[in-house]
Amino acid sequence: MLRKFHSLPGLLAGVFLIVLSVTGAVLALAPTLDRVSAVIPASGEVSIAELADRVVAHYPGTEQIVREPSGKVIVYYSRDGQAGADLVNPVTGEGTPYEPSAFFGWIKDLHRAFMLDDAGRALAGVLAVLMVLLCLSGIFLIARRTGGWKNILRPLSGSGGKRIHAELARFAVLGLLLSALTGSYMSAQRFGLLAEAPDTGPRFPAEVSGGQPSPVGTLKALGNFDLGELRELVFPYPGDPQDVYSLSTAGGSGFVDQATGELLQFQPRSDSGVLQDWIVRLHTGEGLWWLGLILGAAALTVPALSITGATIWWQRRRSSGQLPDNADAAQADTIILVGSEGNATWGFARELHSSLNKGTSQKTENKAR
Repeated sequence: MLRKFHSLPGLLAGVFLIVLSVTGAVLALAPTLDRVSAVIPASGEVSIAELADRVVAHYPGTEQIVREPSGKVIVYYSRDGQAGADLVNPVTGEGTPYEPSAFFGWIKDLHRAFMLDDAGRALAGVLAVLMVLLCLSGIFLIARRTGGWKNILRPLSGSGGKRIHAELARFAVLGLLLSALTGSYMSAQRFGLLAEAPDTGPRFPAEVSGGQPSPVGTLKALGNFDLGELRELVFPYPGDPQDVYSLSTAGGSGFVDQATGELLQFQPRSDSGVLQDWIVRLHTGEGLWWLGLILGAAALTVPALSITGATIWWQRRRSSGQLPDNADAAQADTIILVGSEGNATWGFARELHSSLNKGTSQKTENKAR
């Protein structure tokens, strides 16, 4: 029963799981590529105030500075009435044109929704749940095959596709299970099956100093945060002394008075918000490039697991088909019990069944005479 519970979902969803896994493996490369292209100063070397000061020196029309989980710093600015975005070196403030990868964007759409909008997203969520079931049932099957949980890491017996299937599954199951569980969680949140963490943020301050704006590099509140904590810094609207800097960090979010540099209305991040961010990071590998590589390697085993699993199922089905002239167990003189690791024993069982049937036929004929 457990074997059927494991094999049937895999057979039904095999092609879709292959698409999901291959696109996931490609996307798993993105955090590493982003990390390689990012300039990341040592902790304590650059504050948010210093970064903002350097960026503004090169981009007077700075509107927003974003630090991605990979460490890349992107400035969004306006120049001569045209909006732009550049990838910035946080040490010098200099930048180069930034353009999100169209290829990775296409792969992400295929991975998340199979290019089918909400229907595709729902399908991806169902596939993630199926992968959880496949991983759990596969773990139990391997434990049963090896003689218990204590022996689950011992060398496996057998050869051919069944051996390859089991070895690959044992290598990849933890990575696949992590991706499937986090993917299921995110899908359930999207479709309202689980509540999303509230992200209301702090209220806009009721009062600000309204004084003459100070240079961004001198603002005390921004100087107290290391660059590594930055998520987003939104600049005040030019010429509006009542506007403020909007600051978002790994620990929370708040506002900074552009004249006094005082931190206003800072709100620490909720536990549910931290948990939700970690689930996204564990699924995508964003900010955890080494985990992305591990998850990508695990995902690449799915095509081989699907093919070997389908082959094993077909061989078992063909070998264990209904035998001709087979009697009901309640009426049989002899019951043949077959235990087969690679389906080879079924050949002997057929020969024995055929011989017993011939012997029974001859006895019947002799009695008739």
